[in-house]
Amino acid sequence: MKKLMLVVMLVVSGFAFDWSGKVSWAMNYESAKKLSIRTHKPIFVDLALSHCPPCKYISKNMYTDDKIANFINDNFIPVLIIVDEEKVPTEVKQFFSGYTPSLIIMDPKGVQITQFSFDGAFLKNKYKFIDYLKKGLK
Repeated sequence: MKKLMLVVMLVVSGFAFDWSGKVSWAMNYESAKKLSIRTHKPIFVDLALSHCPPCKYISKNMYTDDKIANFINDNFIPVLIIVDEEKVPTEVKQFFSGYTPSLIIMDPKGVQITQFSFDGAFLKNKYKFIDYLKKGLK
C-alpha cells in the first residue's frame, strides 16, 4: 500500500507546475485589492489556464527572472488567478476576454488601466514584458 501511495504521489507531482516564480503573489483578488488601497499601487492580474503553454512560458521564463519579478513586486500588487481552478472575481471578469494569458492592470477601485496578452516579442526579448507593465503605471 505504501508503494502504491508513493507511485501516486510521484505521478501527481510530475504534473504539478510552480506558477509563482519570484513574484510575491497576493492570495486572492480581494486581498490584492485591500493591499492596493493601502499601498496606492495598481493591481497586476494574471489570468491563466493550467494547460496554457504561453501562461506556463511566462511563469517559467519571466516570473523567475529577478529583474522582472522585482519590477512587478516593487510597482504592483500581483494576483494570479488560474481560471480553470478558481472563480474569476466579478470586477476582473468584465475585462476577461476568455483568452489566456490575460494580463490586466487595474487601479484599487477596480478600474482597468491597461490590458495585454502574450506577445511573440516576449520570445525574442523577455524584458519587453516590463515595457508592457510600465504602461500600467501612472
